[in-house]
Amino acid sequence: MSLQQQSYAAVPRRPPVQPLNDKMRHGFDVDYNSEKFLNSLANTFYIYFDDKRQNTNGNPITDEMKASPKYFKNYQPISDWKVMKERQKTISAILVLCLNLGVAPPDVMKPSPCARFESWCDPSTFNDTKKAIENIGKNLQTQYENISSKTRYRQSLDPCVEDVKRFCNAQRRNAKDERILFHYNGHGVPKPTASGEIWVFNRNYTQYIPISVYDLQTWLGAPVIFVYDCNSAGNIVHNFKKFVQKRIDDDNEGNHDQSAPSPTSAYLDCIQLAACKSNELLPMSPDLPADLFTCCLTSPIDISVRWFIIQSSLKKGYYDALPRNSIGNVIIPGNLNDRRTPLGELNWIFTAITDTIAWTLLSRPIFKRLFRQDLMVAALFRNFLLAKRIMPHLNCNPISDPPLPEAVRFHPIWDSWDLAIDQVLSKLLKSTQDEAAAAAAASTGAASTTASGSLALVQNGSARPETHQANGSIAHTPSVPQNLGNYQYTTFFEQQLTAFDIWLKYAGPSTKEPPEQLPIVLQVLLSQVHRLRALILLSQFLDLGPWAVYLSLAIGIFPYVLRLLQSPAQELKPVLIFIWARIMAVDYKGTQQELCKDKGYNYFYLILNSNPATHANGSHNPNSASGAGAMLINDDHKAMSAFILTLFIKDFKNGQRLCYSTEIINNCLKFIQTSDNPLLRQWCSLLLSQLWNRYPDGKWIVYKNGYINKLLTLIDDPIPEVRTSILVALTTYLSDPPHLAPPQPTNPVAVNTTDLRKDEIRQQDLKLANAVLGLLGDGSPIVRKELVFFINKFVQTYAKFFLIVAFNQLQEEIVLIENPNYLNDFRKRSPAYGSIFSSIWKALLILSEDPHCEVKQLAETLIDYVMVQLNESELSAFVKEMQDYLLSKSTINISESFKPTKPLVNRQLGDKRQVSSASVMNRRNVLKIDGSSLVTRSASANNLSGNNSNSDNSDAESITSKLKNLSVSKLFKSFHITEENDLKSLTRILNPGPVQSSYGSEYVPTTSFYKKRDLTQSPELPFDSGFFEYSCEYFQEPQMSRNEIDEPGSKEYVKRLWRRNRNESIIQETQPQKEMALRGEWTKDVQSLNNKTQPKCIKFTQFEKILVASDEKDNITVWDWENTQVVKKFSNNNPFGTKITDIKFLNEDDSPLMLTGSSDGVIKIYKNFHNYENYGIANGSISNTTNDDGDEFEEEKKVELVTGWRALTDLLLTSKSTGLVSEWQQSRGSLLVSGDVKIIRIWDAPRELCLLDIPARSSSSITSLTSDQVAGDVFIAGFDDGSLRVYDTRLDSRESMVMTWRSPRQQQGQQFIGTGSIRNVHMQRGGFRELISGSADGYVNVWDLRLHDPVLTYTTPERSIRSMDVHEHAPISMTGVKNVDIWSTSGECLTTLNNPHGSSHRSLNYLSSATFHPHRMMLATNYNQDGHINVYTCKDTVVQY
Repeated sequence: MSLQQQSYAAVPRRPPVQPLNDKMRHGFDVDYNSEKFLNSLANTFYIYFDDKRQNTNGNPITDEMKASPKYFKNYQPISDWKVMKERQKTISAILVLCLNLGVAPPDVMKPSPCARFESWCDPSTFNDTKKAIENIGKNLQTQYENISSKTRYRQSLDPCVEDVKRFCNAQRRNAKDERILFHYNGHGVPKPTASGEIWVFNRNYTQYIPISVYDLQTWLGAPVIFVYDCNSAGNIVHNFKKFVQKRIDDDNEGNHDQSAPSPTSAYLDCIQLAACKSNELLPMSPDLPADLFTCCLTSPIDISVRWFIIQSSLKKGYYDALPRNSIGNVIIPGNLNDRRTPLGELNWIFTAITDTIAWTLLSRPIFKRLFRQDLMVAALFRNFLLAKRIMPHLNCNPISDPPLPEAVRFHPIWDSWDLAIDQVLSKLLKSTQDEAAAAAAASTGAASTTASGSLALVQNGSARPETHQANGSIAHTPSVPQNLGNYQYTTFFEQQLTAFDIWLKYAGPSTKEPPEQLPIVLQVLLSQVHRLRALILLSQFLDLGPWAVYLSLAIGIFPYVLRLLQSPAQELKPVLIFIWARIMAVDYKGTQQELCKDKGYNYFYLILNSNPATHANGSHNPNSASGAGAMLINDDHKAMSAFILTLFIKDFKNGQRLCYSTEIINNCLKFIQTSDNPLLRQWCSLLLSQLWNRYPDGKWIVYKNGYINKLLTLIDDPIPEVRTSILVALTTYLSDPPHLAPPQPTNPVAVNTTDLRKDEIRQQDLKLANAVLGLLGDGSPIVRKELVFFINKFVQTYAKFFLIVAFNQLQEEIVLIENPNYLNDFRKRSPAYGSIFSSIWKALLILSEDPHCEVKQLAETLIDYVMVQLNESELSAFVKEMQDYLLSKSTINISESFKPTKPLVNRQLGDKRQVSSASVMNRRNVLKIDGSSLVTRSASANNLSGNNSNSDNSDAESITSKLKNLSVSKLFKSFHITEENDLKSLTRILNPGPVQSSYGSEYVPTTSFYKKRDLTQSPELPFDSGFFEYSCEYFQEPQMSRNEIDEPGSKEYVKRLWRRNRNESIIQETQPQKEMALRGEWTKDVQSLNNKTQPKCIKFTQFEKILVASDEKDNITVWDWENTQVVKKFSNNNPFGTKITDIKFLNEDDSPLMLTGSSDGVIKIYKNFHNYENYGIANGSISNTTNDDGDEFEEEKKVELVTGWRALTDLLLTSKSTGLVSEWQQSRGSLLVSGDVKIIRIWDAPRELCLLDIPARSSSSITSLTSDQVAGDVFIAGFDDGSLRVYDTRLDSRESMVMTWRSPRQQQGQQFIGTGSIRNVHMQRGGFRELISGSADGYVNVWDLRLHDPVLTYTTPERSIRSMDVHEHAPISMTGVKNVDIWSTSGECLTTLNNPHGSSHRSLNYLSSATFHPHRMMLATNYNQDGHINVYTCKDTVVQY
């Protein structure tokens, strides 16, 4: 230690003597003091590289993932939602009535009084029983016709066996395979037998004759729906099933019943509805009809009202004032089929309620079969639910096959049905009372309306004009019948929509269970009053995810929204577009044909091509929207319309021809060029890709009109997804490969024009390829990935050319090895050199070394595809010989496990390329790799521990190092020394230095969707990159609700809140310690982290208790400095000979990402680097504790690659170069990169684009970058020649250098600031924003951006600096050579820290790197030839009493 150093070290701990700066530097106090600026700074958190595209790399969710527990609930696909047009109909019906009026059957004793009505007809009022039964038959047929008017009905009144047989045979003949209804009323015959026989009469009505259900099956065939209204009806149901089983068994034994008109399988589709169980009698209450079951099935409203009044707890005479008909039923005005009348509305509500009960309680297949396939079956089953509700009160339980659950009786929505009836009856009562009052008061009888018939007329008359009134009130109707003239006689639909709204707000997003109001919403779409509200709620439901869309389709929403496309209503447009986008996103194939009918697609075509300025294209638009209506359509709606049209024409030639027009292409290009909405630009590009996909005539029109050249000019869009979409469009525009090209015309004239066209189109292909190569250096991996797929199609189309280029490349490689001087002559004679095909091949070779694992693998696969083709071509013998020669000459030894088993594996090509390009420097085969040689993948895969056990696996390892390792390991074994317990003390004795590391020795992180390629498969890329499906997923994700992480109370939100609070508390804890840093003890608390390998870069994170260290190769160790534990180890996957030269952290306010910069100009970004992993914990002591994120589940997460790109393409690799240096500006999302290049390049994180290159204006290389982290406009670069330059990005890039600071060569008077290479220049984030630089010759300068000279200059004791850093907040800096000196910003040395592991006489132990913690008063150092990282924490010396 020098005398000067000793004097420094001897100074007792006291506050610094020299006064510190107490003013904000650079005039920032004026610039950044506005309240608004400070508030926005405090409350704005920017998160970068966390978009979906980075997390998935443009890969869609696979089918396997959709089936996994994590995703299944969100998808729950229902593929058979479509109700096919060929669904069955009940086309004919037999109504069998066995009443024998006047004669009671022998087995039932009827009480008196007893139920009289049959089909609402009282037989006792007829003198003639024949007329009575005819009237009953007629009434029954009318009741059934209300359900289905198109069915052909045949009555069979008191029939004999022959009649029944004749009827049945005739109906089956007419119906063919369709369904028949068989209605049996057995009130006048004995109950069915236990063996399954029903009774009819003989010709003379003197006997009851049984008919076996087996015979009935034979006569009727199948399918049939049976309705049994008789005592003990359950007997028939049970025996029917037995007989069907007997038929199946007979068939299996080969005894098919030849007399049966239908196949046995059809009998399984028979449906039965029975009034009671086997041991039950029908109800005989005189207040109800005798055929109560039939009335429930055919007149549910009448029965419901009657039952409601019977059950009502109000006093008996309360409802007497209601108008009634001759049989005592309440007259509810209106028409069953007119929803604008009270009766129509009740019927409508009944449909909604019964649908809801069935939807919520039945399985989906049963619901679809009973309620969505046959209108008659659906109506009967809806009404059967009413029978299931009412009849058990009368000790009679209706049954069915297929059976329905008993829960249908008790569904809570029945209460809403009672309420609706109550509301209608109350209004009728009020209306009747009002009429009576009006009649008494009026002077003329004409003014009053007394009869309910005329009531209905007034109502019907006034309903039509109101349809366009939003609230349904009628101003022009007389006041008396206003209550009935209004649409809504009940509040049912309004309340149900409110219930649905509440469910959507509070339950929907989390449960993913079907809401019970969904069938009701479907019914409400029929109402003009509530239609808009229902559609808006429906769109919110569909927004919850694909599961909601599938449910809506399954319940039958599709025909409704298809019909609404014919509506001219402007206010429906935005919501209809949204709904259709959601439907198309889950199943576009099921909708394409329907959109062709009635030109449904035109709805979206007009919206996309509408121009808000010219009233929605009034001339072209038959709907001719008004200006106000047109304003409802914004760019989002246009984007959705483009999406709908894109999927409408995808793989659908008819749709493609219908939509193709120069108008739509022109508009798409216009939107891509001018729209501010990235979604619209993206979908216009994808729409173009589908418009000309495999459509040569369409491509020709596009080419001739110059549209394709216009699209080429737009390829540098700022948004990566849009760039990728344009690339997809250009890929589909390329000529199709021969195996996909459309058939050639045979007409000679057509052939000639086609050939001429082909030449022009080929030229255009080459032009496209040339333009697209500019995307090779794109910052976004999804763009580069799509580029590989563009090249793939190009290679497939021009396969022969690429075989020549690849062969040529092999020749070039050989020339490089044999005689590099001859290379230029060889290239001149080469047919391929300089062609576009050669450029594409070179681009592909570059992509095969891409920083992103997925892009790299795709490019390798494509190269292998070409090389396999070459190996299978006529030249295969030559090619094999050339490959073997190149592999034998390769100086990189390949281990045995790595030898090719097939003729070619791409990895060797990769290695060969590296070698041959390295041997250009006129050396013949002298590139040698020393002891720390390349470790092959297979060898390192077995070695995750990071020690040197892989030495034996590496063929190229030098023998001496093998011997050394061997002897050390033998030594360990002989003394029974284990690495865990005794190695540390042994190391101290032997002091062997850090362990040698090797490339890729740790786990290499990949992206979450990366799948390793199967080398047993032949190399071939799929035709499609998956980006199109990935883009469609946007319309399957919630857009209306906030993201999970922004939803208060969600798990992610709470985690984020916890992190923010933790960060705040760390800042509040560390800010007061700034004073302590000047007076405290730095040597009292020293921790040592044994990194084993030599660290190169070390860096603290701001808020996590994490320190990251990279070694001299590509391995990264993540330390928990508090527990001195290794959190993770992984490799950056660098090419041989390059190393990590810079580490930065992004998004530190939330979950941090780590950015690594390598000496080859590559940037990679990782996530999950800071969480514990179970396998990574040495002693397992913290395997179940909560990590720094406060989440124990995250510990399983492996570190993942987020993105990677080549930030600098022309970085020189020399022994002196500092490699890539970077500066990350979190407030802007900008990354500044430089190094041994003539520019500083600024990359923009949200756009993944290079914003601009700023000329460095110096021939020296840049060694350090720093910037104003608050506003980010100004940055400072330190150069190798000791100069510093200040740049302002607000100026034009050529004029952006605003200040140069350098030592004077001759002039006196100007201050000398040192001429050594700038080791570091750093501007504080906080404090007084000090800007301090340190040069290699020991000069430390404090700067102010406004001054030409430094504010302060001082030199270090050694007159040399190897490492230097400045604390972000405290007024301290440090410099170091062998020891570390800590300085105040006024230039006073506060303390000196010695190397705790090294002895001073060892000349090798120079400081390697040192860094401050961004907030805490901590610093970390490490020394050359030492695998330890020393962490110092400042402790206060003042003891407070």
